[in-house]
Amino acid sequence: MIMKQTQRIKHLYNSLIVSKLSYNQLLKYFKEQNITLGLRQLQRDIKELESFLGYDEELIKTRGVKKELKLEIKKRPERHSFFSIIESGYSNLLNTEDIQDKLAFFDKAIINKVQVSIGNLELDPTSHNTYFKINSVTVFPITIIYHRSSYFLGVYNIKKNAYSIFDIQHIGKYKLIRRPSDFNHKSVISGFKKYTNGHFGVTKNIDDNIYKITLEFSKVTGTYVQNFNWHHSQKFNKKDNTMIMNLECGINRELVGWIFSWMYNVKIIEPPELKAYYNKAIKEIRQINKKDMLLYRNIFVEKQ
Repeated sequence: MIMKQTQRIKHLYNSLIVSKLSYNQLLKYFKEQNITLGLRQLQRDIKELESFLGYDEELIKTRGVKKELKLEIKKRPERHSFFSIIESGYSNLLNTEDIQDKLAFFDKAIINKVQVSIGNLELDPTSHNTYFKINSVTVFPITIIYHRSSYFLGVYNIKKNAYSIFDIQHIGKYKLIRRPSDFNHKSVISGFKKYTNGHFGVTKNIDDNIYKITLEFSKVTGTYVQNFNWHHSQKFNKKDNTMIMNLECGINRELVGWIFSWMYNVKIIEPPELKAYYNKAIKEIRQINKKDMLLYRNIFVEKQ
């Protein structure tokens, strides 16, 4: 299959942003995708790729075992060159080879606008896989989301006429479905953007409501928090010796966990629904520390 250069460059970017790969490994990847590409063209594509990188990204070339040249894309630290910078390694994905294969598969499905059958989801990172544990589900992949050092797949569940977000790392079985779609692709993609705008992060909301959330931070913590983008609706205001943060989004496990991360330097002002989940989580923590047995629980989804 002959592919346009812009599409090949997109494949290259998605591959090199997660893994360090050699020319041979890249050629093997394109061959597995049934994409016609020779070494000379690959070299030209890689040269062109550099012009597509963001201002904070750079293509790194290193030689490893047997002096084999390997490529990877890394974020460029916004620091002066005389600073010595190392990565903490915190929350970095360990199995990059497995995720590489999955990213390539789902990227191809998104580009070609084809449906995918997902037969198994392991674990429960986003709370979206609690409704199917045995039967497979057919979805229309919409986008890949990079969030907190992990890759997530945004999909449209055709049968349920609903959106979901799955952690790609935990998708066990998957295959392409060559079946014509009887829905409006443009409308579905637009609807997904609205859906994600109502989420704090990627975790499933407790319901379909959008809540007006007010948090009060200590001055020092609030001053730090306001320097980051947490949600598109966030607004900060100073109040006496504290900082007020206002959000308009759904309530989910990720939001409550994020509030917990600020420990005793934050207080929930409203809504009462968020306070209730926060207090329920505290109660569960106290109870589990009194027991010998520890079992997985998720208080943010209804029992199936």
